[in-house]
Amino acid sequence: MNSYWLAKTFHSSYGYVRYGICGEGPPLVLVHGTPWSSFNWRHLIPGLSEWFTVYYYDLVGYGKSEKATGDVSLGIQHHVLHELLEEWRINEPVVVGHDFGGTTALRTHLLLDVPYRKLVLIDPVALAPWGSSFFGYSDFMVEKGL
Repeated sequence: MNSYWLAKTFHSSYGYVRYGICGEGPPLVLVHGTPWSSFNWRHLIPGLSEWFTVYYYDLVGYGKSEKATGDVSLGIQHHVLHELLEEWRINEPVVVGHDFGGTTALRTHLLLDVPYRKLVLIDPVALAPWGSSFFGYSDFMVEKGL
């Protein structure tokens, strides 16, 4: 059974976000890293959805979400996650964040005081400089705070 599907759209203050929800149980939110999308979670979602209601989405600027020319940096992604949590009406979810998504989840908790039941960070990019030249990341982007 393939549980991965971004069937829903949410219009955040920073652009539209495509997301999916599946399973039953306590809320679990998956936040992907860059330069990827929630597609990276597709093999984990079916198993996790046996114990949790799994919420997953593509960050603004990635995957199936809006790719406008505006800001898609860490400076806005935690606001988008906060808006999604309000839209989904979930309190104190378990949150799993990978890479850029780990930092997004951490910033949502620390800067916006959003409570989590648990927070799992997988290779978060929490200190500058970060990124990889393999993916075209440059010192210019670090200097500009991107």
